[in-house]
Amino acid sequence: MNNQALLIRLESRRSRALVVALALVVAGALACVIVRPVVAQRLAMNATSTEDLTRAAAWDPNDPAVHIWLGHAYERQGDLDRARARFEEARRLRPSEAYPVMQLGLLAERRRDPQAARDAIRTALALDPHNVAIRWDAAVLALRLDDREQALHHLRYVLAVDPAQRDAAFQLGRALLRPDEDSQILLPSDPDGLTTILTAALEHDDLPLANVAWARRVSLGPPFPGDAGRRYLQRLLEDGEGPAARAVWSRLIRGPATDDNAVWNGGFEADRLLGWGFDWRIQRVWGVDVALDSLVAARGRRSLRLTFNSFPTLDFAGVSQLVAVEPGREYQLEAQARASGFATRSGVKLEVVLPEDMVTLAETSAIAGTTEWIPLTASVRIPDDTSLVMLRVRRERSAAPEGNLGGKVWIDEVSLR
Repeated sequence: MNNQALLIRLESRRSRALVVALALVVAGALACVIVRPVVAQRLAMNATSTEDLTRAAAWDPNDPAVHIWLGHAYERQGDLDRARARFEEARRLRPSEAYPVMQLGLLAERRRDPQAARDAIRTALALDPHNVAIRWDAAVLALRLDDREQALHHLRYVLAVDPAQRDAAFQLGRALLRPDEDSQILLPSDPDGLTTILTAALEHDDLPLANVAWARRVSLGPPFPGDAGRRYLQRLLEDGEGPAARAVWSRLIRGPATDDNAVWNGGFEADRLLGWGFDWRIQRVWGVDVALDSLVAARGRRSLRLTFNSFPTLDFAGVSQLVAVEPGREYQLEAQARASGFATRSGVKLEVVLPEDMVTLAETSAIAGTTEWIPLTASVRIPDDTSLVMLRVRRERSAAPEGNLGGKVWIDEVSLR
C-alpha cells in the first residue's frame, strides 16, 4: 500500500482556523490519554480515604490497580459487596492477572462461600503458578478453609523460592505441624534447594531455619558445599553452640581421630593447621614464629614449635583452638612440652578461657629454660551455661626486667578429657 499524505491548503483564514482547532482537539485527546492515568495513580498513592480512591478511579476507570486499592478499602470498612464489585472489575480489565482472582477467593471465604474460595485458588494458580505472593495468599486461604495439607504445600513453595518470606513461611508451617511431625518435612528434598535455603537463612540471621535445612541437607548426597557449611559452622560458633558446631565440623572435615579427646588435632599430626572451625588458629605476631615441626615430637610424627625472638614485654596468645565441651563437667587438661634456650621468668603455658570475654577458667604451669618433655596439666570445671571454650597457648609479659626473648618451645599431645 502506497503512503499517502493529506495536504490541506491553507489559503484562507477559515482553513487555517480549522487546522488549529483540529490540532487542539488531537492535543487535548492525547493529553487526556497521557495525563488521566498519571493523575489517577498519584491520587491513589496519596489517598487517605475511600473518597480519594473513588476520585482516582473516576480519573482512570481502566486502571485495575486503582480498583484493587478501592476494593481493599471497602473490605477494611466491612462493605464486602462493594469490595467484590471492585475486585471483579479489576479482573474484567485484566483477565490474565491472578491477583484479583485471589482477592475474590479471600473475600469468598469471608462471605462463607468455601467452594468459591477453593475455585479461586485453583484459577489463580493456573494463571500464575510461580507467583510467591499468590502462593502465600493461597496458603493463608487454605488455612482459613481448614485445609492443612494444601497450606503446607504452598508454604513449602514459598520456602523454596522466596528468601524474603522464608522465615515467616517456616514459622507458620511449623505451627501447623503435629507434635509427631519433624519440621524438616517443610523443606524441599533436592540438595540444591536445601543449600539455597540454608544460605538464605544465614543471610537473614534465621538460625532455626538454618538448623533444619542443614539437618535435612546432610542426609542427602552429594557432599555439602564447603562455603555454605563453613558459614553455618561459624554462625554456631558465634552463638556458643559447641556440640552442634562440633557435629557440623565432623561432617565438613575428615581429620585425625580424637577418640574421647575434646581437643581437635591435639597431636598436631595433620599435614597443616586449617586455621578455622575447631582446628588450631595461628595469629601471626612479630617476634614469634609458629610452625609444625616434623623432626621433634613427644609422640607421633609432629609437634608445634614456637621460636621466640622478641622483647620481654611480649604478651602472646597467638595459638588457640575453640573446643566443644559439656556444661557443668569437670575436665583434665594435659599436654607435653619441651623448651630449649628459652630463658625467661614468664614461660609458656596453656589456658582454658571463655571465648566471649577471655575469662580464665584454668591454666597449667609454665615452661621455660631448657628441658626434656615434661607434662603440663590443669583441672577445669565448665560453667553450667557454657558449651564452648577456648584453649590457647599463652606467654604473659614478664613482671620483672629481663633480657630479650630467644629460644624455642615445643608443644604436643594436647588433650581435654
